[in-house]
Amino acid sequence: MTFDWHALYDDVKRLGEFGSDAQLAESLGLTRAQISAWRTGKSDLGTLTKLKILDALGHDQLRSAVLSLLPEQNRDELAKQHLVLTERVSRGMQARDRAAAPSSDVPPPREANQLLAHLPHVERERIMQHLTPVSLPLGKVVYEPGERLTQVYLPTTAIISMLHVMENGESAEIAVVGNDGLLGVAVFMGSDTVSNRAVVQNAGDAYCLSAQFAKEEFARGGYIRRLFLRYAQALITQMAQTAVCNRHHSIAQQFCRWLLLSLDRLDSSELQMTQELIANMLGVRRGNVTEIAKQLEATGAIRYNRGHIEVIDRAALEQQVCECYGVVTRECERLYSAA
Repeated sequence: MTFDWHALYDDVKRLGEFGSDAQLAESLGLTRAQISAWRTGKSDLGTLTKLKILDALGHDQLRSAVLSLLPEQNRDELAKQHLVLTERVSRGMQARDRAAAPSSDVPPPREANQLLAHLPHVERERIMQHLTPVSLPLGKVVYEPGERLTQVYLPTTAIISMLHVMENGESAEIAVVGNDGLLGVAVFMGSDTVSNRAVVQNAGDAYCLSAQFAKEEFARGGYIRRLFLRYAQALITQMAQTAVCNRHHSIAQQFCRWLLLSLDRLDSSELQMTQELIANMLGVRRGNVTEIAKQLEATGAIRYNRGHIEVIDRAALEQQVCECYGVVTRECERLYSAA
């Protein structure tokens, strides 16, 4: 592939809002004289500088190559300098993409998938052509441990529970995925199989996307990769906090956390599930589910009848939930406020 290096250099200069060639040259580890000689055709940019430019513009996976080519002397400082450059250009690319979106491109409704909603218009339009709408019934097993990942799911109105399954068949929920994200992040981490069971805990709709296409989009780099990695971080936070919650908080508090996280991913105050499914999510007996639900009903927070849960007083529910709910919620909010 042949690149117009003058055009690419100017792109980095414009997107990074550098006032002159000399300012950008300094961020690339070059002198004013070196840039001047290159501009007049007397010298070449050099391999490392070219890789830095491509990496800053989000071309493929070049970060490791750039860092490996940095000289040993002052390596940490030079690496930090390059990361500052790429982040600066990244902000310029995001501003450009937002400006390119048509004025009618208003934020999608809450029932839309939020990962898709936060993509720049051009990238979202490209991905939408490859999405297949699917309906997911309550209790459907989407993945089983060890299965090969061929599809990823971006829920809109469905909620999918990720469960860790023990050798004796018992299970417990480790994370919940709804319109806030994506099921199948392992595909971005280099794995083609899943280690957990995924079960639909609230019937609804989702988009289905080929795992291979998702890999290709991720490999493009740029905004999509940054957004999906931020979501993966939020999901890891949820998993870690769930483990802490299961160890240190009461079953009633776990129930409140699970219920609030589920409702946050629905445009409704009601949830319809079987007692068995709720018990599997929490890793408890069905009798415990009924007992806890009745206790919450007595406080006026919810109305419960055989798996049908209606939140009557959300404020009362939030008063009884543990700190884990707030940790997970704030991390998700931080994810999208930075998008």
